[in-house]
Amino acid sequence: MTKSEFIDAVESYCVATGADGVTSYWRCKRRNTAVGGKEFSAHQVWLGMDVVYSPAPTLSMEKRKEWAKRLGLFLWPESDHDHLQPLNWSAG
Repeated sequence: MTKSEFIDAVESYCVATGADGVTSYWRCKRRNTAVGGKEFSAHQVWLGMDVVYSPAPTLSMEKRKEWAKRLGLFLWPESDHDHLQPLNWSAG
């Protein structure tokens, strides 16, 4: 998935799920380390985004994961946001 395809997929995901916006996209290695990101985080190569909902997601986690998969995205739920990256991203 290219960076442009990823951006389009996340935009579609946000519309479909009612997400309010993106709180994190690209991070340099220093910033990624500072926030506790993984060594090979997709954020470091413009292929990771964190989205938020306000007040809370209206769709269940199951439905959000289904939307993500349909759009070629992997969804990782965090305590206060959903992390999205391409399904085929293999770094951890």
